[in-house]
Amino acid sequence: MKNQLYIYDCLTGKLRVSDGDFMAIGSGKQNTFRIKTKAEISGVFAQRNGVCRFFLHNKVARYSINGNDMAETAHIKPNRIYLFVLSGGCFIAWFGDEESRPNFGAFDSNCWYVYHPEKDEWSDAIELSQLLKTCRTYDDCVLATFQGLEHNAYRLGDLREVADFINTGNELAHTSYKVKNNVKDGFCCPSCRECFVPREALAIAVHPQLMGDSILGENAMKRFIPANKNTKGQVMDDMGAICSEFACPVCHHKLPPFFEQTQHHRIAIIGVPSSGKAYYLASVVHQMEREMPRDFNIPFRDADPENNAALNNMRIRVFYSSTAEEFREGRDYLHGQLRRSVWRNNVYEKISNPFIFTLNKQSSAHSLIFYDGACECGNHPATSTPFDNDSLRGVDALFCLFDPCLEPAFRDIITGFNSLVAGAPSKAVCRQSLILSDIDIKLRQMYNMPPGEKMDIPIAVVVSKWDIWKELLGPEPLLPTVRNGRLKYDNILANSARIRDLLFHLVPEICTNAEAISNKVCYFAVSSYGEAPEAYLDELTGDMFAAPEDGKLTPFHVTDPALWLLQQEECGLFPDV
Repeated sequence: MKNQLYIYDCLTGKLRVSDGDFMAIGSGKQNTFRIKTKAEISGVFAQRNGVCRFFLHNKVARYSINGNDMAETAHIKPNRIYLFVLSGGCFIAWFGDEESRPNFGAFDSNCWYVYHPEKDEWSDAIELSQLLKTCRTYDDCVLATFQGLEHNAYRLGDLREVADFINTGNELAHTSYKVKNNVKDGFCCPSCRECFVPREALAIAVHPQLMGDSILGENAMKRFIPANKNTKGQVMDDMGAICSEFACPVCHHKLPPFFEQTQHHRIAIIGVPSSGKAYYLASVVHQMEREMPRDFNIPFRDADPENNAALNNMRIRVFYSSTAEEFREGRDYLHGQLRRSVWRNNVYEKISNPFIFTLNKQSSAHSLIFYDGACECGNHPATSTPFDNDSLRGVDALFCLFDPCLEPAFRDIITGFNSLVAGAPSKAVCRQSLILSDIDIKLRQMYNMPPGEKMDIPIAVVVSKWDIWKELLGPEPLLPTVRNGRLKYDNILANSARIRDLLFHLVPEICTNAEAISNKVCYFAVSSYGEAPEAYLDELTGDMFAAPEDGKLTPFHVTDPALWLLQQEECGLFPDV
């Protein structure tokens, strides 16, 4: 078998392979190996008579390979890993046969570890961006490696060249396109997703004689421009009543309290029908309400009890039900409340309903706004569109639910699969990777992004129904993500690498499609049920449905994606790890 040359770009996580004779490397589009560097062409790999060599471009003075400064040709021996730092780029070259090549699927170049020789120990996991910010604080000989690289490591002295290149602003490691949805000094309405300046917000009348709104109808209180104020600066309606609530100037729906003083984090929960979005939404809100005060002394409150009523009703049913029928009724009721009519573009449009909750730490105010990206109920998962076009508009993060029960690669190796998915549509299968492909296209159209570039939008790949497939991760439990009032971010990254390794082995297209959209991708194993469900018969319809044996949810790790997102946003909510 002919040897092949593999190049793994540590700054983007992309892997390329070639078995040609001459393979140029650099940032230019014409190169065989296009990587993040400051030079259009940095060098050439030449393969001839089974021997591979690297030739430095005449415009590049030096480079580093395996920690050694080089200025001449290097012989790339078969079946060995070579760590390059070249023209500000950081990549790995490997030349050999298919059977001996490294497990590139286990590589996670955004999860690094630093070796401290004076302590003879490795640090906790840190992201690449953080490593490049701090590499100057270490001696040149200190070593750094990333998840999956095993016994190979870079010298931090070499990585300073990478840090200098990244900090020029010409290139960014693991981020290319900023996707922020708040305009400067502005706000994005959670209902219609339109942006406006806070001073344009309308006040909501309080006096009962001011019923009737031009957009929301006769049963809604009047919205008006807040022109009249009392001596304390409080807005008054036309009848002199003090108003404390405000509305969007576009759709007239009520805005969250203190909306202009709060940092909002808008999350779209995406997944095919039957992947468990509704149960996950109820579980994550329910657990955040309990875990945030207990673990971090941060209250998690309902910011809009009226609009969140359907979700809260479901929470009561699925966490405190006494029968399987009550458990199912909560989900069915919520499904009917996931959309609402919103005035936008001079017409009424039915789009995702926001569920808004707040977190406050001292003077820092934040909100989590959840959108269920489900399509209309009743569609088959194999043929339906996974989400409406507005599910991606104005969001700050995506939680993409992946259901292993709909993937043959998982079902074939899960012990006793048919008995574990009692009441589920066990014969239904679908290409869940198509969701990510569709997201990729829609986002690029929305933000006018060229192909191949990535955004900084965080994507959590949430592998649901852990209670059914947990044996595939092996006997070792997942690492705890919270301990002694601190978020263990390194454990989140370690769990992510482990889950990604399993996904990449069984359904690699899920990983590659997600990582083609963003460099901020993390993988999670969750269970909204907490245990394998039982099958029940609906006596009215004759259909089978699934519910926990005792009719109550016992969620597992469902809050991890939200905690990861808040850490990504650098909110300052959590103590230093």
